[in-house]
Amino acid sequence: MMYRLLSLFLLSLTLAACGPVDREGHSLADYETAGTEALVREVIRTLPDPNPGVQKSYSITLGEIVRGRDFSPASVPFMQRFADTKLRIISPTVITTAPPEGTLIDPDLRVPIYLLQIRGMTQTSGSTWDYEVGWGYKKHFQRQKWKVTSDNGAWKVEPGAVIEGNWPPEAPAPAAAPAAPNQ
Repeated sequence: MMYRLLSLFLLSLTLAACGPVDREGHSLADYETAGTEALVREVIRTLPDPNPGVQKSYSITLGEIVRGRDFSPASVPFMQRFADTKLRIISPTVITTAPPEGTLIDPDLRVPIYLLQIRGMTQTSGSTWDYEVGWGYKKHFQRQKWKVTSDNGAWKVEPGAVIEGNWPPEAPAPAAAPAAPNQ
């Protein structure tokens, strides 16, 4: 009996040491690589700006975002890799919402945030990884495939197909031209 209890205890410790995992069973800690850093930099560089001139903050999550569960934040050392960008990058654990729409905001600056979700990292060859990356800002969002390739320490990041989202917003239909008066 004592052997079974000890075995169960050791198994529990082993599972707890694994930490959070993605839907494929990969440890989220394994996402924090130089390749993921290059990807995040490219995603931030190419984000649309639906609210020009308004200060923004950024937050990075890893793996799935599930309702009723905390975000899985990127680690502080990983977020600190972006200090040279001079952008405000905060942990998703401190994000609050603003009524009436529940907009995600930076609690200190009270400004909307870009929430970046890095998920689905899959190595497709020795130097190539495929990712799914989602972003959200206010009511706008998009999820897209990306390919990241290493070439002797240089990273090449290529956007792929958009999976879902509402960006770009649909342009309003042009107004109908007034009818010519009858003569």
